[in-house]
Amino acid sequence: MTHRAPTFAGPGICVLGLAVLTLISAAPAFAQDAAPPPPAAGGHANEIVVDPDGTLHIPAQTIPMSSLISPELKASLIFYLTHFKDPKYNTPGPDGSKLIHKAERDAQDALYPVNKDDTTVGGVHVIVFTPKGGTSAKNRHRVLIELHSAECWIDCATLGSQPIAYLGKFKVVAIDYQEPQFPTAVGQVESVYRTLLKTYKPRNIGIYGCSRGGVLVSRSLAWLQKQNLPRPGAAGVLCASADGGAKGDSTYTGGALGNGVITKGFVGPQVDKYLGLDPNDPLAAPINSPAILSKFPPTLMITGTRGVEMSTAVFTHERLVQLGVDSELHVFEGGRHSFWYDPVPPESKQVYDIIVKYFDRHLGARN
Repeated sequence: MTHRAPTFAGPGICVLGLAVLTLISAAPAFAQDAAPPPPAAGGHANEIVVDPDGTLHIPAQTIPMSSLISPELKASLIFYLTHFKDPKYNTPGPDGSKLIHKAERDAQDALYPVNKDDTTVGGVHVIVFTPKGGTSAKNRHRVLIELHSAECWIDCATLGSQPIAYLGKFKVVAIDYQEPQFPTAVGQVESVYRTLLKTYKPRNIGIYGCSRGGVLVSRSLAWLQKQNLPRPGAAGVLCASADGGAKGDSTYTGGALGNGVITKGFVGPQVDKYLGLDPNDPLAAPINSPAILSKFPPTLMITGTRGVEMSTAVFTHERLVQLGVDSELHVFEGGRHSFWYDPVPPESKQVYDIIVKYFDRHLGARN
């Protein structure tokens, strides 16, 4: 079943005003260096030109904020658009954290206080997040694994785990995985999973992640199949897909509308220097293997209309449903990549509710 919901975006900082974004479209990746043809005969410079193969040449446009999003989400998105490219906000500090995430972390600490235990599980460095009052009775035999966004351990492990542990009364184990993805990261996920299997039944274990962490979720599910391990009870591939990269229409719009940068139309495992595996291997892109994808557990997918990953997320959901996998998709209007890390917009609170209820509904079920 396909679900569509409101929106999302980044940090919790109030920035006043309405932003407009100039978007210059690009032709497909294979035609990036080709000069666009002149306007069609009798046309004008502000007309869209359509090539025989369907490629569009679109003049520069101004894109206002969506009227369908909350004021808080609008402020959050404006903050990202105006600060994303500023080295001051994106250069890691001594502890690895970035200033661009500070407002999000401060807001989460105030809204969702939890216990944080810096430890190891299966020989792998993790942070275990638990509610101050302990997990709920029904969650004492259930646990979640969280995989953080790329190069964002200090900030994103917390941003992706803290609200879920607090609101869902879950124990969340955030893994400090290392690159390359193969064999290191998937191997570390396997080590943690094997250790948790000594205490928890597989159907009571959930795994989720956002951005590169979401991609690693899909790769880990494929990897666990290869190791003949039982599949977990449910998964969340958030702000990501089972493709291993980003393709489709949103690769031309997501970077511009979500981060204020022009993207080239394709970001995939072929250009991933931290992959560590043949990019054509179905372990790297499980969507290429119906046999692997059909064995996925119930899978939650969340993306936004300003996310560069939206097209591949939608496509992954379509393939999962086609293969008979219980999959749920939520697309948030105006949501940029990883938009729900900011706890201030009401759309973010809706995402937390979706994640908590999804795992509550599926963990322990005999799928």
